[in-house]
Amino acid sequence: MAFYTNRFSAHRFILRDWLALDRTILANERTILSFTRTALVLILAGMTFIRFFGANRWSDLGYVTLAIGVVLWLVGFRLYLKRKRDYHVYVDELHREERDDAAASL
Repeated sequence: MAFYTNRFSAHRFILRDWLALDRTILANERTILSFTRTALVLILAGMTFIRFFGANRWSDLGYVTLAIGVVLWLVGFRLYLKRKRDYHVYVDELHREERDDAAASL
């Protein structure tokens, strides 16, 4: 993430930039909720196929759907944590630059 953001400095950030970061964080949270919703639907569909169709091809489809739902949620959660960590590192870097600029101006 540093590649895209290294050309900005904290003392040039204005309210619009901070609000854009907040919108990005909220979009990341909305994305994990979408991953969770989709994974939950797949898991429930898989459990339904397994429960109502017994031991045949439909129950095999249920096991596959169940596995895909779990994997999808794990992938979504991993992406969420990675992006959240990137944003926090970036914001901490901005705060550190602000403190350094304030200390240098004294």
